[in-house]
Amino acid sequence: CDAAAQRQGQCQSPTPQADHLMIQIKQHAVVSAPGDFGGIACPGMPDVKQTCSPNGCKVLATTSGRSCAEYCRQSSRECVAAWEEVSDNCDVKFDWRCDEPLAGTSDLLCECSAAASGGGGPAIADPSGLRLVWSDEFDGNAVDGSKWGFIHGGGGFGNQEQQYYSQNNAVVQGGSLKITARCQDYEGHQFTSAKLTTHHLADWGPGHRVDVRAKLPQGKGTWPAIWMLSTDSVYGQWPASGEIDIMEAVGCTRDKIYGTIHTGRYNHMKNTEKYNTMSLAVGDWHTYSLVWEDHELRWYVDGVEYHKF
Repeated sequence: CDAAAQRQGQCQSPTPQADHLMIQIKQHAVVSAPGDFGGIACPGMPDVKQTCSPNGCKVLATTSGRSCAEYCRQSSRECVAAWEEVSDNCDVKFDWRCDEPLAGTSDLLCECSAAASGGGGPAIADPSGLRLVWSDEFDGNAVDGSKWGFIHGGGGFGNQEQQYYSQNNAVVQGGSLKITARCQDYEGHQFTSAKLTTHHLADWGPGHRVDVRAKLPQGKGTWPAIWMLSTDSVYGQWPASGEIDIMEAVGCTRDKIYGTIHTGRYNHMKNTEKYNTMSLAVGDWHTYSLVWEDHELRWYVDGVEYHKF
């Protein structure tokens, strides 16, 4: 079962693959966290005993009873990942949580975000001068089959996902599309959810802007996402033909969203994927936007830029 089939739900058994955020699936976490390795992206990190990544964002830090989240906040950054080190070096002994101190040690391996906590960037342009080419306000009583297709299947999708995707878990009601995850035995799985796609129904690229208004579930095990793949894998299998994550929220990291790009050059397998985060109440309604121009991509929440590539 190749990567394209996995991501379209055509596999019936899970194919292990490291989680691209490397914080959701503990058994597939790797010893080096994601980051921007294009240069020193985290200058001025305090209490550094040893720098453990080329961009300076992963460090062995003197934490003195603090969590890595508290440590990163000293420089107005977010914690991406945390570990206990082997012996005053950059080698990982075991994974740890960003928001928990570790008793019995005065230092931790901490990976902080390359940029200060999201928000405060330039505002998105007024859309009044743009031409609307596609929209769905979910004002009917069913999913519009001319705009959306459903993924049906399970097997992990390359991410060890536990759910089986079924259109029975998506309804249009009260002007919203509602996706419900359920604990139920179905087709050999113990959970069900829904995944919708515009594949072969609509395409966007440079010169387009995507706005999605959404509120997200919370809790460990959830992983809501609004994301894009190429219509055709003209450059090869994932990640060579690219992936744009307009928004992801990982349940074990409370009230934080991620914007990420994956390509052949920039991806988690090389520890080079490009991403940033923003802290917000994910259970409230927000507008997640992507502006795609010939020379760059820009990510926004409620009209405020927090990432670009």
